[in-house]
Amino acid sequence: MISADQRRDRRSAADLIRLCVWTFVVGVATGLVAALLVFMLHGIENLVYGQHEGINPVVTDGTTGLQRFLGITVAGLIAAPAWWAVRRLGRPIRSVEEGMSGTRMPVIETLVNVFLQMATVAAGASVGRENAPREAGAMMASQLAHRLGVDRGTTRLLVAAAAGAGLGAIYHIPLAGAVFAFEILLTTVTVRAVMVVLACSAVATTTAGIVVGDQPLYSTVSLSEGFGNLAVAVTLGIICGIAGMAFRYAASRAEGSAPMGAHVLWALPLAFATVGAMSLYLPEVLGNGRFAATSVLEANPVWTFALALLAAKVVAVLITLRSGAVGGVLTPGFAIGALLGYLVGVVVQPIAPGIPLADFALLGAAAFLSTSMAAPLFALIVTVEFTGQSSEAYLALFLACATAALTGEILRSSLSLPKQIQMPWTRRKTDDETPRARRDGGHAGSS
Repeated sequence: MISADQRRDRRSAADLIRLCVWTFVVGVATGLVAALLVFMLHGIENLVYGQHEGINPVVTDGTTGLQRFLGITVAGLIAAPAWWAVRRLGRPIRSVEEGMSGTRMPVIETLVNVFLQMATVAAGASVGRENAPREAGAMMASQLAHRLGVDRGTTRLLVAAAAGAGLGAIYHIPLAGAVFAFEILLTTVTVRAVMVVLACSAVATTTAGIVVGDQPLYSTVSLSEGFGNLAVAVTLGIICGIAGMAFRYAASRAEGSAPMGAHVLWALPLAFATVGAMSLYLPEVLGNGRFAATSVLEANPVWTFALALLAAKVVAVLITLRSGAVGGVLTPGFAIGALLGYLVGVVVQPIAPGIPLADFALLGAAAFLSTSMAAPLFALIVTVEFTGQSSEAYLALFLACATAALTGEILRSSLSLPKQIQMPWTRRKTDDETPRARRDGGHAGSS
């Protein structure tokens, strides 16, 4: 005769097997969508620039100013009415956090939003592309959970795992994607969560690898743990930590103030055209930040160029978010931090000539992300995976991220700044204010 404990163990084993199957399905689906998005990215880059990142990491090389200006301006003219229409006529586009809380993320509206994000980034919009696969993965997990009647706790876990897996798959950074799910979305770690999140990220990244490839996003910077780099890490942790905190709140305010109604029809094209005008003189201002970061990680430009590009990139990101466009802030933040670190290096290098300027740029990027994302562990891991770092780099990067995080917390407490603010993966206000949303009572049903 089977005891109650044995029956309970069998049910637990069956539940675990089902969870493994769901994790695998979500991981494969997220990876396939990420691969499709990268394929789409390459197609639009070919159309706009005549080449794509799979051939040349800096696709603006060899392009004319008019080509760059027209590419992003036309994208703005197409994307603005498309975003206005989906927000006006469709159901509310739910955030990743809403999906985690049990709200069903609609299929069609989410996919339109996702493809618009990727298309505009490919054409030169100054935001990150990681938000698109993150939302797509979360939506598929949300739909699966609702259709299978999964309990709320498991739904929360699957949606977070899928969102992190989408981020990991689009850049081939599986560990960073998993850490994003833990540190930023779930904020707790259990054995069950570790199993699901790591497996989902690994499956998605492997699946997307058919298109994304397995090479680091940036060339490896040989960062050592010498005392010079450790001192630089602490210095940049303070400077870039403060700058990252300022950028975080500025980006949040810009996105929170973005028009969701008819104003987007003129605000978004105007912002895109402004960025296009900047690209006439600074082609590296375009895109998600890869071109800008590459300019200081792989070369030693004059400081005036780096300063101009830093100012232009900050303005470009903020006006793009303020215009009503949607996108991530990971790679733009990495680029801004790298440029700021590089400029600090230009000032400091005369008294520390043995430290390459690329080291300053890399440590600045990590420190900046530590506070701009409010996630020091994620900043550390994503910097390692972005640049293919060896273990020698860990100590300096750890110090930079830890110092930045501490500086940010001190600054936030001193100024009484809010801890919870709007970010790309959180609630977007006014989505519920569309006529369709009011008519449906704000509920996002299945598609």
